[in-house]
Amino acid sequence: MSRLLLGIFVSCFSLHVHAAVSLLGPNEQASNVFKQANQTHLDTDNSQSAIKGLDTSPNSELGVGERLLSRLSWPVQASRESALVLKAEDYQVRYPDLQQSIQYFHPDSLWYGYPQARNTRDQLQWMLLEFSLAGGPKQLSDWLAQINAINNDNPQWEALYTDAFLGLMAFCQQLMRLDYAQSMALNNITATPLVILIDEPWLAHLSRADLYQQLSSMRGELNIERLRYRQQILHWLNVQQQRKQQVNIASGPLISLNSRDWRVPLIRQRLAEFDIANQFADLQLATMDADTVIALKRFQTQHGLKADGIVGSDTLYWLNFKPVNRSKMLARNLLRKQLLERFMLSSNQQRIMVNVPAYQMTYLDKDSEVFQSKVVVGRASRATPLLVSEISSVVINPYWNVPRTIVRKDIIPKLRRDPAYVDQQRFELFDYQGQAVPSEQIDWTRVKDTGAFPYRMRQRPGPGNALGAYKFHFDNQFAVYLHDTSSPELFSEQQRAFSSGCVRVEAADYLAETLLKQAGYSEQYKQRLIAKGEPKWVPLKQKVPVYLVYFTSWFDGSGGLHYRKDIYNFASVDSFLAS
Repeated sequence: MSRLLLGIFVSCFSLHVHAAVSLLGPNEQASNVFKQANQTHLDTDNSQSAIKGLDTSPNSELGVGERLLSRLSWPVQASRESALVLKAEDYQVRYPDLQQSIQYFHPDSLWYGYPQARNTRDQLQWMLLEFSLAGGPKQLSDWLAQINAINNDNPQWEALYTDAFLGLMAFCQQLMRLDYAQSMALNNITATPLVILIDEPWLAHLSRADLYQQLSSMRGELNIERLRYRQQILHWLNVQQQRKQQVNIASGPLISLNSRDWRVPLIRQRLAEFDIANQFADLQLATMDADTVIALKRFQTQHGLKADGIVGSDTLYWLNFKPVNRSKMLARNLLRKQLLERFMLSSNQQRIMVNVPAYQMTYLDKDSEVFQSKVVVGRASRATPLLVSEISSVVINPYWNVPRTIVRKDIIPKLRRDPAYVDQQRFELFDYQGQAVPSEQIDWTRVKDTGAFPYRMRQRPGPGNALGAYKFHFDNQFAVYLHDTSSPELFSEQQRAFSSGCVRVEAADYLAETLLKQAGYSEQYKQRLIAKGEPKWVPLKQKVPVYLVYFTSWFDGSGGLHYRKDIYNFASVDSFLAS
């Protein structure tokens, strides 16, 4: 099969990647399904239909997305601990016993000598790239660097590809052992041991066709979203290569419309790298013109910043974000999405997704968005736990049972200064036998904010209650929930990590209305309960799944790409592979 070279790759992606590639299989029609992910797409459905029309069977070469990578210059160079070899006989096999067994059962090559062999090798190379960038074990990037350095059409490198395949299988086996929170955080996968468990019958039945299917199962569904992730991963790796050096835009005075500043040309360059739609008449102009401000506002929106067209410290953070670290962020979130599928409760059509670093809640029905809401999540020292559960009840006019951590760290210091704070905030105190304790009987100056607190504290429903008018209960070991709030002013902030772990919902009233409606309760019923001012647990007829997820990059419904800060520092730059 003839290979389309770099020029076609550039025309499809509108970017330059140093790779010799072929986008289409022998029986496929040319179709430009790749769109610049940072632009708004009006033809998403058409793109999806183009993907669904492909023949993905192992007997035909999957055209779109599989041949994008035949020689990629990442990692830039091998580490000192793992020098590259130039001859196949010098390669040190990592899994010698398994390799010997594979040769016994399959004397013919698994990686060369049949029509789909090149496609299978390309797929393996893709998986090494994605898992390495996502923060996987260093050995994965070492295999990728070695494959990038060789003539991969030479069948003498069979052992290298088999080793890399077995290593990928070992990594995926370990990923399947992660629980939900670990699958979202992905904060220790670099240390994952590449120990593989394979039985002899599996080896005996392994075939060339099975090889591709195994890789496909590791990869997940090849849909339009994955293709967009791959496009952006390659884009930012290429930008990293194109930059002669990483020059940060220096901090300094705010830059706004008509400001004249020596940093403006570099700002313009970064905006052009971020979105090919950003075309500027004069890149070197030192004045902040209207076109640059418009592009900057789009950039700020896609990073969760206030779209004011002013360059300040938060905007500089993202303008200076290393391109290779964008690729790593994208790969990490692509892996999160793949792992999330294991935990989706498919039997339920409605669900709630709370994306913690985006400070956003989305209510979905049959994968269609019903509404979104801003949320407030836990600060870094009291992080919102990542979990999956089901909302079983809406509590109207809830009591707030104050967690002991908040009592010790927040409330007791205030009570030492002003004992009347208990009554002002309408708190009630109980001993552990359930007997009410008048607050005036307690000498708060003698109560320590460390160790056991001898009382339970709760806040009565009504004005000033920290949970507001609604609490959305779901079972979990952390005693967290979604709820209304008596401090709505915090929703006006761009960064909203203020709580002690629970999730405050700006559209709590509409969420309550939606949940109660599907349970058969009217709006009038809800309003009557609120007017009474008494706590009322209203059970739902059908529980609604709720997922507290952690995506620092994602594509919206129109294909626009968004980035957010890693507010809990799960994937600090230091933990990534060396740039």
